[in-house]
Amino acid sequence: MSTISLAMIVRDEATRLRGCLKSARPAVDEIVVVDTGSRDGTPELARSLGALTSTEAWRDDFAHARNAALDRAGGDWVLVLDADERLQPEMPERIRRAVEAADAAAGPPPVDGLDCRLLSTLPAGQPAAAMGSWYCRLFRRRPHVRFAGRIHEQVAPSIRRGGGCIERSAITIVHEGYAVVDAAKIQRNRALLELALADDPHDAFALLNLGLTEQAQGDWVRATAMLERALAEPARPLDLALRAIAFVHLAECRCSGRRWREAASAAGAALELEPTLGLARYLRGRALFELGEVDAAAACFASCLGEGPDALEMRLHPHLPALGLAICRLRARRFDDARRVLAPVAEGDATGEALCHLGNAYLGLHRLEDAATAYRGALARGWRDADLSRRLALCQRLAPAGA
Repeated sequence: MSTISLAMIVRDEATRLRGCLKSARPAVDEIVVVDTGSRDGTPELARSLGALTSTEAWRDDFAHARNAALDRAGGDWVLVLDADERLQPEMPERIRRAVEAADAAAGPPPVDGLDCRLLSTLPAGQPAAAMGSWYCRLFRRRPHVRFAGRIHEQVAPSIRRGGGCIERSAITIVHEGYAVVDAAKIQRNRALLELALADDPHDAFALLNLGLTEQAQGDWVRATAMLERALAEPARPLDLALRAIAFVHLAECRCSGRRWREAASAAGAALELEPTLGLARYLRGRALFELGEVDAAAACFASCLGEGPDALEMRLHPHLPALGLAICRLRARRFDDARRVLAPVAEGDATGEALCHLGNAYLGLHRLEDAATAYRGALARGWRDADLSRRLALCQRLAPAGA
């Protein structure tokens, strides 16, 4: 039976390391932790938890640090985790079974890597609670298998160059590092991406990630420029899945800049590559609405209702497409249709916007008491609309006495 090493790189992770190792311990036979300069006692904690620890000078290169951890691993297979990641209770058994199945698989080519779903919790205010992606995080330890890339480093290319294949597994890794925006991490990532582009100005993957980093910082103009460069790069183009992601984020940037026709085009390009992308359909609906194409916008929003996770493992917050569709219905004075769409989801919108428009639907139906209740709820959640207080006062004045 093959043995499995957990290989980690850490720096100042004393608050998160214990939870990671506890979740992963049943899946592995050895834990290797390489520290790149902690000042909070992380190496000592790792040793107390049974890890084999060492230090490696930080060289502004994640691949170098990852490969240092690989050099110290002794297992037949290597599992790679970060301290802000966790395995759910059923995952260790799945990891063991996946390795056994890969060992038993008939080649050639041999199954040398297993793609794992990385499910990242997103910050509050994002259009979905989580987003998924697939990375090779479990692979055979072979001399030629090495990470490459200063940041967002990958091991998969070396596996394929060596003649091995990578199969998709049923393994999920929960990533908690995006749940709270970390300004220091964003700045570090930007600096490393700029170094990567200095090394290779034609690296479309680095351009894409720099665009996403600028977007996270709220610099929509620079984010747009980086994403456009990534999509136009001919020397080392993005693969189709990454092109779809780039187009979705470009659509977000163009919506932010009120470049509605270009936003609709970018969202449409994303959907041509990956038709399941709910965020692309939602953004296309927003852009079409602003362009006055209300029926087409309504169709986009309606297509998002009740949808499960898409190719990015994203499930839009239900109130978002409902709100878009309801506003289209309100524009057409279809007040009861708007009410039916919003009533089940308005309470789930922490901003209060959905309650505000639910109030508008009730007002159009002359259900003044219900409208007033919805408007008061919107105000309590902090939603501010130029006419909201006036409409609430109108409902209270006109409601039947004793209502």
